[in-house]
Amino acid sequence: MGWKNKPSSFALQILADGDQHLRKISAEMLQGVIVGSPVMDGAFRSNHRVTVDTTTSETVEGTGNTSPKGNLDQVVFNDGAKEILKAHLGSCVYIQNNLSYAVRLENGHSEQAKNGIYALAFQYVSEKYK
Repeated sequence: MGWKNKPSSFALQILADGDQHLRKISAEMLQGVIVGSPVMDGAFRSNHRVTVDTTTSETVEGTGNTSPKGNLDQVVFNDGAKEILKAHLGSCVYIQNNLSYAVRLENGHSEQAKNGIYALAFQYVSEKYK
């Protein structure tokens, strides 16, 4: 009696599946944050930053929507997705917005996002994968 599949192959498959799951959840979080962002001139929505295993202080304050009309969400998501692809099981993926008024928006100081942005995205994704 022997192993049908080697245990080492099983372990590698678990790692690959874990990497894929982390990236999928991170991408869903990013999408939720982008879609839930209030929009006046696009500055907040265009400043979501994704990093792996480290935070950033980068912002593009005051620039507003510099993307072609209607493409802002896709551009922000694509930039974040490039970073998410670097993540692997055990990584910490940070999605953050460093604009000076980001905390106020998260705390409900916008008619468009009365219940926050990041917290709602987190709740949605957490419930989905319980």
